[in-house]
Formats: sequence, structure tokens, C-alpha cells
Amino acid sequence: MPSLVEELVLLAIEDDGAIAPAAGELGFGMALLGACLVELGNAGRIDVDLSAVLVLDTTPTGHPALDGVLKTIATGDAAPVAQWILRLSADAATVVRQTLDGLISRRVLRFEEARYLWVLKERRYPLRDGREQQDAKLRIMETLLGEQLPTPHDSVLLGLARAAGLLEGFLSTAEIARLEDRMAKVAGLDLIVRGVEAAILEDQAERARAMMMPL
Repeated sequence: MPSLVEELVLLAIEDDGAIAPAAGELGFGMALLGACLVELGNAGRIDVDLSAVLVLDTTPTGHPALDGVLKTIATGDAAPVAQWILRLSADAATVVRQTLDGLISRRVLRFEEARYLWVLKERRYPLRDGREQQDAKLRIMETLLGEQLPTPHDSVLLGLARAAGLLEGFLSTAEIARLEDRMAKVAGLDLIVRGVEAAILEDQAERARAMMMPL
């Protein structure tokens, strides 16, 4: 099945294969780095608490994007999630490139005439272990419009997509506002998602201070 990082990258590709404007924003890169931390946690390589990201195992996962992030964290000073997201932000473009390369090599996407097109027209992922998984966008919509609690994966996916500004690609401003309570209920609990949100706010505040400082 696709990883959390892969699903965020796929959400940044519009139905016609164009790149969503949100992919050019720093928040998108920070959300991807947050997804890397989630995946590393699921793989038993790191643990995250309120005060720090702790490295448990430096064995490579075999996924270039994850292994690059793991190596950087393992050789750095201890810091909370938000600080690590800010430190790693310069690596976001590399994570995107490595993830796209992986999706193309696995024949989920193909690159044609400056667009990323789905190999499967139905926007479903190729079979793996005899199972087929629905597109991330459709699962997010079902989560937002339904009443059931999502899986932990989909809860984090929604939280990171929200932080990255990707929901605006398929929901109107009015719809996002109307669904705010639902999003807070099902997507606002994960420590890493909250760390990504804090890093984005801190970066915005720093840019605002720099803009308003006297010359």
C-alpha cells in the first residue's frame, strides 16, 4: 500500500496531472517531513513525545526519503517535533523528488508532457498483497462527510493535508469552514501533526518579523 508520504505527494497532483499550487508552499514541504516522521515512528526507528524526537534504531528502512531524514535526526541534537520540522525544511524538495521517482518506478504515475498522470485511470493504487486501496482524496472526503472515526493512517493524512493547504484543491473555502469541527475531531490529535502546525506558524511569524523590521 502507498505510504503516508506518497499519498501527500499524490494529493498535490490535480486530476489533469498539473501540480497543485499548494505544492509550492513551505507548508507542503513541512507536512511531507511530518509524514516522514510518522513513517519512521511506525517503522520503529524513532519515538516522539512532547519534548523530543528520540532515535531508537538507525537501521535504514530502504526508502531513500525516510533514510535521509533518519540520518539527519540521528546525527543532530535532541529537539521537539516542531524544531526538527524547521531544521529539515531545506530537505523537503529532495523528499518530493525521491517520492515521485518511487511512484513512477512502481507504475503508480507516469510523467508526460510536463504532467504527472495516473497509470490507473480510476485513481486507485495497484494491487499489493491482493488488495486495492481507494485514492486518498476519496478517503478524505468520506472521513469528512461521514460519522465514523477514520483509521489512524487516514486521521494523520487528513491532518497533514490540512496543514499543507491541500484540501483547498478539492474543497471550497466555505466547505472547509463548515467542516472545521469535524476536522478538529478526527485530525487534530496526533503529536506530529500538531508539531507540523506549530512549525508552520513559527516560520510564518519569523517571516512576518523579518518583513516588518526597520532597515
